[in-house]
Formats: sequence, C-alpha cells, structure tokens
Amino acid sequence: MNKELKVLLLNLASPPGRRLWRDDAGGFGVAIQFPQKYKKGSETTLHPFLPYASSLLLDAGYEFKVIDCQRLKPSDNVQTLSMVKKEDPDVIFSIISLPSIWNDLKILGEIKRSLHNVTIVGVGTVCRVIPQEILLKGSVDIVLRNDFPYISNMIDLIKALQHSQNLKNVNGISYVENEQMISTPESPELDINDLPATCYDSIPLDGYETFTDISGESFTYVSVLDSKGCPYKCIYCPYPLGYGKEWTFRSPTAIINEIEYIHNVRGVKGFAFRGQSFAYNRKQAIKICEEIIRRKLDVAWICESRVNEVSRELMKKMKEAGCRRIHYGVETGDPETLKIAKPGVELETTKKAFKITRENCILTQAHVILGWPNDDHRTLEDTRKFILNLKPDIINLNFLTPYPGTKMYEIAERNSLILTRDWSNYTSHTVVMRTKTLNANELYTIKKKIIRDFSKQKLRKLLQPDFPIVKRPRLFINKARSLVNKIMFPQD
Repeated sequence: MNKELKVLLLNLASPPGRRLWRDDAGGFGVAIQFPQKYKKGSETTLHPFLPYASSLLLDAGYEFKVIDCQRLKPSDNVQTLSMVKKEDPDVIFSIISLPSIWNDLKILGEIKRSLHNVTIVGVGTVCRVIPQEILLKGSVDIVLRNDFPYISNMIDLIKALQHSQNLKNVNGISYVENEQMISTPESPELDINDLPATCYDSIPLDGYETFTDISGESFTYVSVLDSKGCPYKCIYCPYPLGYGKEWTFRSPTAIINEIEYIHNVRGVKGFAFRGQSFAYNRKQAIKICEEIIRRKLDVAWICESRVNEVSRELMKKMKEAGCRRIHYGVETGDPETLKIAKPGVELETTKKAFKITRENCILTQAHVILGWPNDDHRTLEDTRKFILNLKPDIINLNFLTPYPGTKMYEIAERNSLILTRDWSNYTSHTVVMRTKTLNANELYTIKKKIIRDFSKQKLRKLLQPDFPIVKRPRLFINKARSLVNKIMFPQD
C-alpha cells in the first residue's frame, strides 16, 4: 500500500446563487440562477469522475477520500476549507467547470494558501481546452488534459509526484514552470472499454438529483456510462471536445452488472444512461434493454437520443426495459437553421420521434437553442410555433453558447458576435453572443414569450380530467403553481 501519499477527490459546491451541472455541455458544465432559499433541495447529479477515479486509486493501493460538496452543500468557503483541512491530503483532484471557473479557482486558492504542501490538480473539459486559464489565473499546479471521465494518466501523475520524477514524462498534462506553461504530448482518446469497474464504496448515493416520469413519479438516480464519444460534427456542439470524437461502447453485460449492483446493493432504482446518444447503435441499445428484461430488474431510467435514431421497435423495447424519459436535441424550428444545427435531420423527423415516444407513454424533454447567428424574429417565431406544435412534456431553452474550441466560437469571433469572454457567463442560460440582427435583450424577451406560451399550453393540459397526475393532489397543486409562476414570471 502507498499510504505515504493521501489523495482527495474533490467536487466543489455550486457558486452562490447558482445551480451547476458539471458534466453537462460536453463537461464544460451548465448553470442556472438558483435562489439560496432552495439550497436544501437536491442539487445535482453524481459526477462519473468520482466513482471511476475511486476505482483507479483503490486498485493502485492509494489512501483516498471523496468530498462531494455539491451533495454536502457547505454553507460557505470556510466550511469547505475545514472539510479539506481535516483530510490533510497530499494531492487534490478537483473538477473545474466553465460557469464556476472563477469560484472554483478562488476556493482552490484558499485551500492552497492553507495547505502549503498540497498539489492541486484540475480535471474537466475546461482543463482540456483552455488549460492556460486554469494554470495562469489561479493556484492550480497541474491540469489533466484528458477526456471524460478524466482519469487517463491519473495514476502516472500520482506516481511521478510521489517519487519526485520529472512531470515531462507524464503524457496529457499541463503545468507551469518558470512562469511558462508546459504541455506534455497528448494522450489518445480513452476507449470506454479501458475504463475500470466503478467503485461506489466511498460515495453515499442519497441526496442527489431526481427525475420524474410522465405520471409524476420521482426517482433519485445515478449516471451510468454506457457509451462515450460523439461522431457527429455539429459546429456548435462541445460533446466531441469533452467526450471524444470516436463512439465506443461497453458490453451490455458490464453495463447491467453495474446497474444491478447499484440497484440491489445500494438501493437505487433510477439511472441515467450517460452516453451521448443511447440509440446511436440500435443493436447495442436493444441488447441493453434485453439484458435488463432478462434479469427482471425493476429499474427506471432516462437517456439522450437523436431524433433520427429512434424507431417504434426500439421504443417499445426501451419502454419494456424501464425507460421513463428521453431527452431530444430539437435545437430549432426553422428548417434552414436546422441544416446547421442537426445536419441530415428534418423537422418531420423530430415530429415522428416525439409521436412514437408519446405512444409509449415515455416523457419527452426537448432541448432548444436560441440565438443562432442568422436567427431573427421570424426564425424564432418559427421555433416558438414548432415547440407548441410538438407538445413536449418539458422544454429546456438554451442560448447558443460559443464554447472555446468549437467551430462556432471561431464563427462568432470572426463576425464580432461575442458579447463577453468572461467564462463564468458561459452557463448556456446567459446570452454571451448576439445574432446578426438581435441583441441580448431581444433574445431574453423571446425566450420569456416561449416559456410563457408553453406554460399556458401545459397548464391547459394539466387541467384536463384525464391528465395522469390529477389523482395525486399534492403533485398536481405543485405543478399548477409552478406553471402559473412561469406564466407570470417567465425567467427560465
């Protein structure tokens, strides 16, 4: 055992007044304004880095602890610092996100000043894409420039630190030497089959986010990495940057072994398949469903899928295996914009996907992006009408965000569309780039109108006597109150 070196896996809390999902947007993270009075509620999902890194450290024999502040919700930085000091680690691996970047660096700086001998290592897509921002503007000593779930070369780095070896011999890292950033050679993208089995022994699984199904039933869930990588080349999408460009997948047996353990041993019923598109390989998706059915696992799960990849046959199998909710990238209701947003997909394809999903009583969530470079009042009115016609159960309205490293960032910069380069505003819900004809205020106004009109539509549907949650009075009242609030104050 290498007990002489203690490792801490740290996930810092969300910035004050924000709710943060660190593993969304290709690992850049997204955030919404979140009043402090709701702080006691479930905050976020368990980040896959924690169970995968735990497995590596356990197998290598290192002493380690996990502190997930997004679950623990410390009252302030002083409490966070106290928890870290109590563990007195030699090395800290901390997840860093774009919307929380300055808050993360501030807290890590306080830790560094308090624990002078600790080595702080940053992980995450931000560290992979803009390592100079992390290393030159904070107290982080080293970053791992690897892809999701950010564990490549982790043990090599720990060994180099432990034995005071030259860091230049560790691939895929960046660090500062003589006030200059040094970057070692890139590592190849991680094949998902090279991942170790996850380890949840040091991680409580309560207190995380829940999802609801079409009947209103709620499930606390754990994310399971079924596949990794996105082969599509959408110019705006950060998925290839964080998750990799090559699609690789785990065997259905390994996936369901993990789910079965978490369900039977840890008592969790809800799961999220974290691959970038569950239905990308239809045969693989069906095998996963059939394995769940064969083992008679009473589980509920959600996934992401592209609208052009689902079919009635697959949807029926997914429903039988416990699928309760599907997230689709709708992106826009304008056919010309769609050619950029989702090449090869047509609006009719989206309509068909939502139709067959509803037929199987699976909840639909539509992810829509406002503020494409050529968006104007007409194209966004088309998007508004398309959403109302589509009738998804939930909508997630985002503003187009030119993430660093994407083609869209280059386009936005070249056309002088970027309004700010303060990364903490790159939340996906804050306007950071205008269109060629619309400014930020106009985009916010259009978003509010869409939210208001969609909420009115949802409220009318909710008041129908055959709506599933009518028989659950408390849920019905809370849902109705939420919709009325969005109609009156459509902020998000």
